[in-house]
Formats: sequence, structure tokens, C-alpha cells
Amino acid sequence: MGLFRNKTEYVYYMNQEQYDEMFSFYKKLGYSENQCKKLSESCFGAKIVVSSKERYAEDWEFNRTYLRKPVEDFVQPLYSAAATFMGGRGMAKSSMPNDSARCMSARAPAPVGCPAPVEDCAVACSEPEDGAYHDVISLFNSVKAPEFNTAQTHKAPEIEESTPLDRPQMIFSANVNTASWSYIRNRVLLNRNIDGDFVRIEEIINSYPYDLKKAEDDQLFSINIEHGNCPWKDGSELMFIGLKGKKVEKHVKQNLAFLVDVSGSMEDRWVLVQMSLMAIISRLGKGDIISIIAYSDETVTVCKKLECGNLDECVKAVLSIDGIGGCTNGSEGLENSYRFLSENYDKDANNRLFIFTDGDFNFGITTEGGLTEYIKKKRETGIYLSVVGYGMSNFKDDKMEALAKNGHGNYTIVTNPEDITDNLWMKLVSNLVTVAKDVKISVELNPKYVKDYRLIGYDSRVMTQKEFHDTEKAADGIGSEHNVAAVIQLTKGEAVKTYNSRYVTTSSADFEDEFAFIEIHYKNPDGENLVLKHTVKVSDYENSSGENMPLATLLTAFGLVIKRSEYKGNADKKMLAELIDKVKHDKESDNNYGHLAIIKRYIKD
Repeated sequence: MGLFRNKTEYVYYMNQEQYDEMFSFYKKLGYSENQCKKLSESCFGAKIVVSSKERYAEDWEFNRTYLRKPVEDFVQPLYSAAATFMGGRGMAKSSMPNDSARCMSARAPAPVGCPAPVEDCAVACSEPEDGAYHDVISLFNSVKAPEFNTAQTHKAPEIEESTPLDRPQMIFSANVNTASWSYIRNRVLLNRNIDGDFVRIEEIINSYPYDLKKAEDDQLFSINIEHGNCPWKDGSELMFIGLKGKKVEKHVKQNLAFLVDVSGSMEDRWVLVQMSLMAIISRLGKGDIISIIAYSDETVTVCKKLECGNLDECVKAVLSIDGIGGCTNGSEGLENSYRFLSENYDKDANNRLFIFTDGDFNFGITTEGGLTEYIKKKRETGIYLSVVGYGMSNFKDDKMEALAKNGHGNYTIVTNPEDITDNLWMKLVSNLVTVAKDVKISVELNPKYVKDYRLIGYDSRVMTQKEFHDTEKAADGIGSEHNVAAVIQLTKGEAVKTYNSRYVTTSSADFEDEFAFIEIHYKNPDGENLVLKHTVKVSDYENSSGENMPLATLLTAFGLVIKRSEYKGNADKKMLAELIDKVKHDKESDNNYGHLAIIKRYIKD
């Protein structure tokens, strides 16, 4: 795949199937043929020529390849910024000496089926002469470059097994992020190693749209309970708790600001960034407002208060985002974006900032602590923050998760168009419309019936009693029809106190008919502090087997295995294969990027 300068213009050579997939992605979102053509061409800053000589690249991260030596004077060695992927967009608009023909290589894309390639582009430019071109391709294809992994994340210790007497309550904040699942499934698809620190099991469990009962009229979400056997630990059971956000029937006006990272570290990811922007815009309509702000060394306002009813103007605005390079002054971008949204605040709308970045803040406020403190102060203004992250091996997961967590928003990672379709396009309403803020969950198990238990996942979301009752303590929200699930591993029997305490004594359970007690603290969209209490009767728990449990069990076991958890017990690939056979197959889980397909691929590899 390459960008070539032929006489006075640049040409990008692309595989037919990859071009079709890029084009069809925009087509699926509802953009016209002309809009699809413009969007497909713009990512490369050059005319696209579909060539049979190009191979299909395996991933959507457009890693640039540097040549080690000149090839017949047609291509010069590329060690300069001018040869980078997004540098191609700049080169196409800037003047370069005619004798400095260069080539830029990148890997390219993946969705399915579409019309012919860009009209007339094959006659606008010609391919490089035979010999020179083939030598370039052979250099690109001869060796697969090693993966340089500079990704960062939190390393949270796993929650320990406890007894209801030693630890009466398990308290944790909701988590509606999908970043960990996106990371995992794409590592599996590319047959790359999975770092267990990036595996947040609750995000794997929560990534599936379970069939949960709807919230009652007077509640903002419902509580669903199911139970089943625990296959990886003999004598234990699994308790499934599912929350479902209430569906918002009326249209909520959107006032959104898109803060786009155009620093040097984003140059390989521009295709995915553009696709993400267009996916969100395609779901907005007349009356919804967007503003676009780009940042690297400095911040540039691309457009202000653009109404989404005119798609041509929206496409034009996205195409006008220009130039990649420089350091990442993310704090300045955040400050300018919050200032802009504050000045244009609409009390009748959802005022939200989306930041599109790899989290590599290296100028201004750069530490996670400094960034989160800044976000905490801003969230009280009524402006929420959502984060769309990019990258497979050099992204800052810790910073991006912290930003979203403290900004009343959610966080997802995009590594291919399917991530965009799933997490930004199909789930957009859930991600934009918050029905409950700062959702904190407390579960108490009756020591008369539960000997020991362990909350699986939520390792970095556990909370203290003080934090649970602190109305100022931030936690994730739940959006319209959002699902939040938790799986608890437990052993039945009467609990015995393991650790003695001088001043605390515990008698047998006083509530004979109760199996568990759930208490949820949260705020409604107006900021009012509310409490929802739910008692799980012993009889209700015993009769709570449901259709969600087999899949939740499979996803939990998968998470334990790939995390290499010390609590995985007997869970292994063989067990995963057995659990798959017990799951009811559906269209969502069976597609190429679906849960069952990914787990089957993992087992096979």
C-alpha cells in the first residue's frame, strides 16, 4: 500500500477489497455516493488507485513502514516526518521539488461489499514503473515488523474471596465502558498476545446486550437476578445481577463538541478517527448541534455550532480537519473545549464533549492525577465527557479510562470499523442520554445461606462505605437502555467468621427468608440523590435460572482465562468449548466480531 508522487500529484495505491470495505462503511451509515467518495479519498490526501498488486492488510491501524534503502531511485529512504501517513495529507497540499518523488506505505482496512473504486482516479495517475514498484512491495511484505508495545494501563489487584461475616458488603461503581472488550477481540483476531492488565472482566460481561426486563415506570432502571452452577470451582454457584436503564422515549437535543487529537501519535489512525466522527454524525439530526476542535501543539476551532440536518456541511467540516504532527497539548484542547461548551451551554440539551485520542498527553497537564482533577471540577457544570481511544500497542488506557470515569461519561477503544459500528453507531443513544448518574451498587449476602463469595471483575471499581454514601464521589452513569451486569461466585452454606475482632460480634442471620440485599445509590439527570433497595428472597433466588446465565458464565470464564486470573480454577480452553455448546446462538454473538466467534477463534489459536 503506498503513496506515490507522480509528476505533480500524489497517488495512493490500495487493495480493491479494502477500498470497497471503507467505501461501504460510509454507505452503511447513509451517506451518498459522492459523500462516500470524498470521505474515502480524503484520508490519504491523494487520488486513490485500486491496484491488483496490493495485498490485503490484516488490521486497520495504518502503521507506516520505512524503507531501509533506495529502490532504483524511484523511492528514497524515508526517515523524515514528510513520509508519515498523515504527512501524506500535508504533502498533497504543499509544494515539493519535482525530483523528490517519495513513497509512503501503510497498512489498511476492513466492513463489506460496495461499488466501483473512485471514479477516474485510475486515469488521473499511472502506477510506478515495473521493477521499482515490485521492489517496494517486496520490501514491505518480506518481514512482519515486530510490535513495539508502549501501551499503559492500571494494574489493579483482583478482588479476594471473602465471607459475608468478614466483609458484609461488596460495594462497586457501575462500569458501562467497552474498551477492554474491543482491545481483547482485536488482539484475538490478529493473533497477538493479550496483556492481562488490560483485561477488565466486567467490561467483557457488560459488552453483551442481555435480555433483561424493562424498568418500571417509577424507576430509572430495573434489577434482574439469575443463578447457575460455577463450572470452574466445584461446589460453587454464580449469581448474575443485571441492571437495565430505562428507555428514553422522547428525542433529547444534542449539543456536542468533538475534540480531535491531530498530534503526531495519531497519524496512523486517521481513517478510524474520521469514520468515528461520521458514525456519530450520521445518528444526529435536525436541531442537534456539533462543534469540532482539533489540537496538537495548539488548538484550532474547525467549526462552531454546525446543525446536523445538513450532511453535506457536516462532511465538509470533517474533511477540513487538516494537518497531523507535533506534540499533544491535550490540556489546552480540553480547556478550550469546555470553555466553548460553557459559552454555548443549552440547558435543554445533552451538553457533551467527545475526545478522540490515544491518550498520549505530552504537553500541558500530562499526569493522570492532574487531568482527572481538572475533569472533576468541570463535570459540575453539566458538561459530560466521553472518550474514544485509538491504538493497539501504544495507547494510554489508564488516562483515557480516568478521564471518562471522572467526566460522567464512557470510554471505548476503536481498532477497526466493527468497533465503531458496535460502540458508537448502534449504541449511540445509550451513550448520549444518561438516565442515572454516579451509580454505586452494594450487595449483601445473607451469611445464613452463603459461606463465601467473590465479585468477579470490577477490580478498580470497588468502593468503601464512605465513598458509597458520599454523594460527591463520582461513578459511572447508566444510559437509555444500557445494560450493567455483575457476576458473583459464591458457595452455599452458613458462613463462619474467619477473622476475630475485639469489639465486633455477629449473631446468626435475622432474616430467614432473604438471600441477598441490594442497595443502589445514584442521581437522576437533575442531580437529585436517590436510593433504590431490592431484597432477593431465598425462593426467588432458587427459581431465578434464566437465559442470560449461560452466556454470562461463558464470558466470565473467558475473562478469567485470558487474564490468567489466580481465581480461574479449572477454567481453560477446553471448558470454554464446552460452555459454548450450552449457549443459545444468535445473530449478534455469531457474526465475525461477535462474542462466540471471538472465543472460538481464541480456542482455535
